[in-house]
Amino acid sequence: MTAGSTAPVDYASLKKKFQPFLSRRVENRSLKCFWNASELSDDVIELAGGMPNERFFPVESIDLKISKVPFNDNPKWHNSFTTAHLDLNSPIELPIARSLQYAETKGLPPLLHFVKDMVCRINRPVFSDETESNWDVILSGGSNDSMFKVFETICDESTTVMIEEFTFTPAMSNVEATGAKVIPIKMDLTFDRERQGIDVEDLTRLLDNWSTGPYKHLNKPKVLYTIATGQNPTGMSVPRWKREKIYQLAQKHDFLIVEDDPYGYMYFPSYNPQNPLENPYDSSDLTIERYLNDFLMKSFLTLDTDARVIRLETFSKIFAPGLRLSFIVANKFLLQKILDLADITTRAPSGTSQAIVYSTIKAMAESEMSSSVSFRDAMFESWIKWIMQIASKYNHRKNVTLKALYETESYQAGHFTVMEPSAGMFIIIKLDWGIFDRPDNLPQQMDILDEFLVKNGVKLVLGYKMAVCQEYSEQNSDFLRLTIAYAKDDDQLIEASRRIGNGIKEFFDTVRS
Repeated sequence: MTAGSTAPVDYASLKKKFQPFLSRRVENRSLKCFWNASELSDDVIELAGGMPNERFFPVESIDLKISKVPFNDNPKWHNSFTTAHLDLNSPIELPIARSLQYAETKGLPPLLHFVKDMVCRINRPVFSDETESNWDVILSGGSNDSMFKVFETICDESTTVMIEEFTFTPAMSNVEATGAKVIPIKMDLTFDRERQGIDVEDLTRLLDNWSTGPYKHLNKPKVLYTIATGQNPTGMSVPRWKREKIYQLAQKHDFLIVEDDPYGYMYFPSYNPQNPLENPYDSSDLTIERYLNDFLMKSFLTLDTDARVIRLETFSKIFAPGLRLSFIVANKFLLQKILDLADITTRAPSGTSQAIVYSTIKAMAESEMSSSVSFRDAMFESWIKWIMQIASKYNHRKNVTLKALYETESYQAGHFTVMEPSAGMFIIIKLDWGIFDRPDNLPQQMDILDEFLVKNGVKLVLGYKMAVCQEYSEQNSDFLRLTIAYAKDDDQLIEASRRIGNGIKEFFDTVRS
């Protein structure tokens, strides 16, 4: 489908357009039901389903103590805390009797409705009809589960998948498990926020000249997997103009875009060397509206006239990873095929996780709700306020870490540069070989550097280990990835930065000798 053409709106049109993208395994994937899912009147005695009565559950209630502020050191009675109570009968829309029971594969309605409303408000798909009936969301068991289900649905041995040359490597594992082939896409590793991310010019040349290019032995790609915002491992974000170009290439060459966005809500304003700890999130001028419109990078969904984007989001980075709770956004046809896989594999994600997330967001809304807003608006606003506080903490940690790295003797000696991130939880440190030639055995030299770092008491990820193809990216993989997420406080980040500097200095002292 080319730019300016009519988007597939109804299910039949979506099916015609996207049936060719499905894995050969999809046609054999159907749940053989022995039960009738029709609605029953209240006077019917239900003896069909193999569901235990809720009084068999050993848990009769759950009480949550909820902090409305990350790293909350206030007394437990302070109004920055609130509570939520769950029992067999409450909250009425999602009691324990419901959340601990077998449930709909796509997710429990209260949380599902909240998630779809959030997508509508922030990244509503362009192809959506007036009633949002041609796209939907389903809940899943964490990002890796989402990836597995998506790639199992759209990939098989005939599929070629494009992935940024450095990436979250389990995504590659999921693709390759289907028999599909992965090829690396060149990235611009640059400070310039208007240039960083996928190299659009290189991608254009590759696709336009596929039949004579380096991968001519493979089928033309039908999928691009990208972490477009706060990319892992680089922390970089694809600017809007590049997203538009990439989407146009997707239309021209007819491939799907799988947009994985675990980090997008944690946007970083640019680091200010004159005021290193400046944090725009602390400004009283920063409203929810400004955060959504001026800070957040808009999803490929907001360009998606053709319904070809599959978006993955997760609660792992903004709530807790152990809940294993995420969601998938896609057109109704593709989403139904993904749901068919869930029906015969994982079924619904944890009902307890769904209840905890929903009840937490609801409690936050109730604790601050005013009579001037609807409860739906209050839930959305309270959740975005929480996310903004998370983003603020991460931005502060980014500033602290950058300042500490720039103060190291090794940085000031020109041993490395820091690629300042624009979102997420990662910073990459790129070695500067200076008067030394870049070594031919770069991975081995990076392993030696790792030993110096560990000896100094700090552990990072070596860039080459996150390459889609080490041979393709060898000359760009002389970087280290550090995370600002797990350290307990500023002091630990500062000390870690000092140790990084010492380790790099000792490594180059050895190279020099």
